[in-house]
Amino acid sequence: MGTSSTTEETTTVVSVAQVKSPNLKRPYANYIRAIAAFAVVLIHSSGELLNTLDTNLAFDSQWWTGNIYYSFLRWATPFFIMLSGSILLKTREGDSTFGFLRQRAVRVLLPFAFWVFVYILYEYRGGFPMLPEFLNKILFTDIYYHLWFIPMITGMYLLTPIFRTWLKSAQRSDVEYFVGLAFIITGLQHFWPSLIIVKYIGWLGYIGYYVMGYYLATYPIRYKKLLYGLGLVSILVNMFATAYVSLNAGVYVNTYFVYFSPNVVLMSAAWFLFLKETDWGTFSMRYPRLHQGIMRFSELSFGLYFIHVLVIDLLKNNYLGFLISPYKFFGMPVAPWIGSMLLALSVTVISYLVIELLLRVPFLKKVVM
Repeated sequence: MGTSSTTEETTTVVSVAQVKSPNLKRPYANYIRAIAAFAVVLIHSSGELLNTLDTNLAFDSQWWTGNIYYSFLRWATPFFIMLSGSILLKTREGDSTFGFLRQRAVRVLLPFAFWVFVYILYEYRGGFPMLPEFLNKILFTDIYYHLWFIPMITGMYLLTPIFRTWLKSAQRSDVEYFVGLAFIITGLQHFWPSLIIVKYIGWLGYIGYYVMGYYLATYPIRYKKLLYGLGLVSILVNMFATAYVSLNAGVYVNTYFVYFSPNVVLMSAAWFLFLKETDWGTFSMRYPRLHQGIMRFSELSFGLYFIHVLVIDLLKNNYLGFLISPYKFFGMPVAPWIGSMLLALSVTVISYLVIELLLRVPFLKKVVM
């Protein structure tokens, strides 16, 4: 999910002259964050197509549109977890456990509380839930389908001081063992949840992505081309395995799209490494204005993450006075593969502009993102 909260330092707009300066740490991080943020918007813009499977059609182009978009983009949310791990798991001098957790809490939980209130107001527009229902929604549900990311990443933050201590003395093989174990366990749990041992240590969850981000950012990786090839193959596995199980079941089955599925893990690792290894310094020198725009987009990605689902809903339901959906663009019918992209672009632009405006309001500046 796209959050600037997943970095230890605040992203700033920098001049082209600074791109290769030693003072600009991890230039790849801003690009990965920006790319992943748009990918998340596109996934949420096209996701409904997967629930339209019609097995009576020889080729359901509408369903296949959603399947193809998802097959290419399932790395989007893991990218944010990996990016967090690549930055936050590196120990900093003088960074105490309490100081780290306090900084993360202020940076993440305050905006989260603000947007939770916004989405509850939106969901219960015309009324407001009774206190028991309100508390149940706050404490035991995701409130809105994309907001699960914040409680999850908060769990990663709580574990960070422990993993920092371990990683200080861990050897590369130790880290490889943990990452391998985490994904083997969660993969087995996904396909065979009652398997002996697995059902008792399936808590590893997203921590595998968190530590893998650190690993990919810390150690030189051998056999990169092999990993990239597996990343490409994973896209095909996503696509055709999902089609096979869904067509046989008669309904959409998301087994191969789950984040712990081996194909998604391999794809996420491959494309994260590819983007990390890309020469973004040369790119920024060649396209300085585009670089500046990407830096700003990356900086606002946390706000975009919070607001984009609301904008999608407003556009698809014609609440803003014009209808944009995977099927229509300003009311005009379009092919779903075009409509999904147009919806994602429209949502991105509107979300970006709204966040820019909200940040200019003094009392909202600290709670919007």
